Amino acid sequence: MSKDVSLHWLDYAIFGLSIGLSLSTGVYHAIKSRIILRRGDRTAKEEYLMGGRQLPPLPVALSLLTTFLSGILMLGVPAEMFQRGAQIWLNFVIGVASSIVTCFVFLPVFHKMKSTCLHEYFIHRYNSILIRRLFSLLFLLFTIVYMSVVLYAPSVALSPVLQINKWYLVLIFGCTTTLYTCLGGLKAVVWTDSLQAVIMYTGVFTLIYKGLSHPRVGGLERVLSIAWDSGRISELGRMDWRIDQYNSLWINLFSGTIVWLASFGVNQLAIQRYASLPSLKVAQSIIIYTLAPFTVLCSIVAFVGFIALAYFYNCNPLETGEVKESDHITISFARDILQPTPGLFGLYVSCIMSATLSTLSSGMNSMAAAIYEDFLKNSLDGKITDTGATRLNKIIVLICGLSSTGLAFLAEVLGGSLRICISVMGAMSGPMVAIFVLALFFPKSGSKSCLISFFLSNLFCLIICIANYIQDPYHDLFLPTNTTLEGCNGNSNFTIRMMPTYDAHYGNPDTLYISRISTYSYAGVGFVLMIIIGWIASLFEESDHKVEKIRHLTFSGRNEPWPDTHHEFDHFLKEIK
Repeated sequence: MSKDVSLHWLDYAIFGLSIGLSLSTGVYHAIKSRIILRRGDRTAKEEYLMGGRQLPPLPVALSLLTTFLSGILMLGVPAEMFQRGAQIWLNFVIGVASSIVTCFVFLPVFHKMKSTCLHEYFIHRYNSILIRRLFSLLFLLFTIVYMSVVLYAPSVALSPVLQINKWYLVLIFGCTTTLYTCLGGLKAVVWTDSLQAVIMYTGVFTLIYKGLSHPRVGGLERVLSIAWDSGRISELGRMDWRIDQYNSLWINLFSGTIVWLASFGVNQLAIQRYASLPSLKVAQSIIIYTLAPFTVLCSIVAFVGFIALAYFYNCNPLETGEVKESDHITISFARDILQPTPGLFGLYVSCIMSATLSTLSSGMNSMAAAIYEDFLKNSLDGKITDTGATRLNKIIVLICGLSSTGLAFLAEVLGGSLRICISVMGAMSGPMVAIFVLALFFPKSGSKSCLISFFLSNLFCLIICIANYIQDPYHDLFLPTNTTLEGCNGNSNFTIRMMPTYDAHYGNPDTLYISRISTYSYAGVGFVLMIIIGWIASLFEESDHKVEKIRHLTFSGRNEPWPDTHHEFDHFLKEIK
């Protein structure tokens, strides 16, 4: 294995060029938006936050593909395939089912609201600004925690190979994204995401092609043979129904769907893009058209893990000490495979960076929309011009970007990046989806039952998430490799990892039961818990609305038009100002 980490100047040039392209895209769309606004056919705030609701379908589709496939997933998912098998692949491709549910269940209701922020739904549905702001706070917490880890983890992985201090990379990634998002708004985010999607596909396909043709990998047949013989493919057939295990087919199918619904169906990052399209039909067609590319991208990213397994099978870098964290296996593999050809490793580094920047920019833009619409708009209504509101949103984007960059400096204590993202996203996803399902499918549910169930389900998910993080019951779970003296070219400086005496798939039996609840099942647990509590509480609740008045906000009335007037809503807004 190559120990030389010095890169060719062309690698650095490609890396720098990709950063420059992202920045120039933001500047270009900032200038273009100024020209459009001079025509006077749209407001400055709508142009900045929603792209004038006239964004072309293709870049929106590409933006959706990249938003939730961050740099840590580009590194963490192959590492999980390497370590524990193909269940993680199923957990991601199940996002296709979530997209279909979004298309035909959630989107018909949300798109006709014509709102900048999805969370306005709770004002119409429950006449409750408290529910709106509580959910918004959860969304903001969800997003900023995810963004900080997304920013930190790739910086750590890329630091040794780029020979750039990890904190400098955190600042480069964070400040670059903040700058172009602040300047260009949603248009800059969407068009930059499109460019970054092309870089991501190119980088991953290049790594797969070069990897399969490498003599140490031995081609596709050897890759699949090792993955099968080592038990990594057969993990897909694990059918156990228990939730106190690392993962299973049923956990992935149910909880995985909930997690991706929290990303694609009831998330401001996604809905803001759907709402930027001119019609519901166009938005639905975009979702359908992205199903196949999403599946392909998730699959090829995951497959890198099996190719890395074949490459490292007889000399595991975790056992030789070359790699300290499993998340860094992918970048170590890419360095060895691509570095001999000048420019190719720079392309793959740009691929990781593109995935990171796309997630960060989407998060910043959507957080700004949520903060302004949910917390500031009512108090500023009539007191600030449209131009002033746009400037305020730019300031909020700047603050969100700097905050996430600052929090990334605290992410070092959190441990493995994929583990943190899976647990945090899972713990928050269940209640985030359930609150909309309760509102859509249980028209008799009122604000009190919604609040009670939302609070209790989030509290329980927080408890099991903390217990799992503290006790880490699956720390010793891994599937074996075959490190040998010959495989390491005569280097005997390695230590074979020993399997524990217990079945590690079901966790350390000395830990608490709640800590052994699968992190992949958190979303399903939180979802079911909130629906049950919300339904029971609604039976004892006096309805604070007439069912026929909110029918257009429920699943049964999803195809009904939005009423011309909302007298109760208008009266409510006057009361809270």
